[in-house]
Amino acid sequence: MVSTTNEAAIKRLLELINLDDHAAVEAQWAAFEEERDAQNDDESDDEPELIWIIKDVTDWESGFFVDWKDTESFTASVETLAERVDVSIDWGMDDPDDEFLDNTSVPDLMEAAFEQLRKHGYTLWNWATGSDCYGGWITKSTDDEEMLGLSEVLGVEFRTGDMPF
Repeated sequence: MVSTTNEAAIKRLLELINLDDHAAVEAQWAAFEEERDAQNDDESDDEPELIWIIKDVTDWESGFFVDWKDTESFTASVETLAERVDVSIDWGMDDPDDEFLDNTSVPDLMEAAFEQLRKHGYTLWNWATGSDCYGGWITKSTDDEEMLGLSEVLGVEFRTGDMPF
């Protein structure tokens, strides 16, 4: 069972990463509750890992989750997220099929996106997936301290995009 504290933290995380889009928050919260309840109804004695449910309900809408070497998906997903805040990321290439993506890494791209978003008052975040994938979100930079607090409450390490895992 999810504690009231965790529920409040999850709801607040959804608010921050959806940048005040209340309809998106409500839709993702409903999807989160449905998935959490389905996992709780499962015969397993394991407590569902909440961060993975959050990942599932936010992926490509208000979050990204990509393989460690999938630079193409990373740039596409971050561009989609940045468009919501009217920011265009300059990846240093003209053509998405450019060899540039083959010669760079997701952490390097994450740091570049972080710097550009920061200039516009936004922060690119990543979280400790415990795997060879990268996941994260974009929030307003004024919410940085609150994001770090939510990280503690949820028991999942969040870092800004200039410090990829």
